[in-house]
Amino acid sequence: MIPENRDRTIDRQAAMSERTIYIFAKDDVTITRDSNGQQVQDDVIARALNGDAFSWERPSDLSLTFSGSKVALTFDDSDGILSDDPFSGSTVIDQQLTQPVTINGVTYSPSAETTRWENPPPVNVENEYEVTLFDGAGNAYRMVGVSITEGYATSVVGVMFDGAQPPPGTTLHYIQGVSSYGGTGETVPISDGVICFLPGTQIDTAAGPCAIEDLHPGDPVLTLDHGPQPVRWIGRSMVCGLGHMAPIRIRAGALGNRRDLLVSPNHRVLLRAPEVDLCFGHREVLVPAKALIDGGAVQRVPMPSVAYMHLMLDAHELIFSEGIATETLFAGAMAQGVLGPQAMADLRAHCPDIEATMQKLTRPSISVREGRLLTGLPHSGVLTESISGQVPPSETRLRHRAA
Repeated sequence: MIPENRDRTIDRQAAMSERTIYIFAKDDVTITRDSNGQQVQDDVIARALNGDAFSWERPSDLSLTFSGSKVALTFDDSDGILSDDPFSGSTVIDQQLTQPVTINGVTYSPSAETTRWENPPPVNVENEYEVTLFDGAGNAYRMVGVSITEGYATSVVGVMFDGAQPPPGTTLHYIQGVSSYGGTGETVPISDGVICFLPGTQIDTAAGPCAIEDLHPGDPVLTLDHGPQPVRWIGRSMVCGLGHMAPIRIRAGALGNRRDLLVSPNHRVLLRAPEVDLCFGHREVLVPAKALIDGGAVQRVPMPSVAYMHLMLDAHELIFSEGIATETLFAGAMAQGVLGPQAMADLRAHCPDIEATMQKLTRPSISVREGRLLTGLPHSGVLTESISGQVPPSETRLRHRAA
């Protein structure tokens, strides 16, 4: 049974997907003057909200050093673009914060409110400005100033990069008269979270199930829509498996899967049910695994480090992992910043045209909030059955767990 008191944001924007970006907190960016090596005391990153504060240090060029771990900002998104001023009049229409975050010593909490003058106000994420920086070899990087807005109060909280990511430990430079600044109508594609499996996951192939780590480029895997399709690339990233990056375990049978299935939190599973069409106007949707967490059949499994396996085909496809339909890596320019540097280098080596690759999402995707609405988690005890190789799609539906 789908709750009637649906969140009004979901009612208005059923096409939303939850996105996460990873930024350097502004407190973790040190800026020094090249002329004398002294640290700039003014909060240049925050002041750049109102203009090119980097150029105000003229005539000195500036060096920027980035330290500390990146901070995750998670929000609803309708178009895959982080933009400035996602408002229609006094209403927030996009990029509303969905997970609490503490950054620079300040905690920001999500609000279901959308009218900016209400109390508590809506909280949203924005792209405030973009600045071109250079490394010592003259390579250009595009730094994005990211803000959080509470009602009508906007604060730049940190920075990210559009496109190429500077290697760890790189010092970047703002060169007076050469670096550019843009502070109006800036947009940047949002990288999706890592989409991957853990080693040992059985992928259905034309010859039967095969552990993902034993697959090679050219091997045919079974897809839901187009039959056997050759693997284009298999990659591996070693990452921290704690907190928001902890794998999600879907116990055997929970979604019709043959065995326990371990995937990254943002890995999407295909769902089909009458409630899907009722809520979102689509017969089938993709839902992130983390939206299905219930503390029992589906739960996080923290571990100090995890090897995430990436599987890419020529198009975004649905393949069968442990027997249920799950997505392949969604490739394109946004793969940069999502994969680790070694995995990205390997991907470029095997797929030189990856930067120009534009795949189309195979099904509509819904956010974590919408997924929890759909399944009734955590309150109504409704779990989902995915589309699997054993259960005919027409028989797949939402079901209630036994109390």
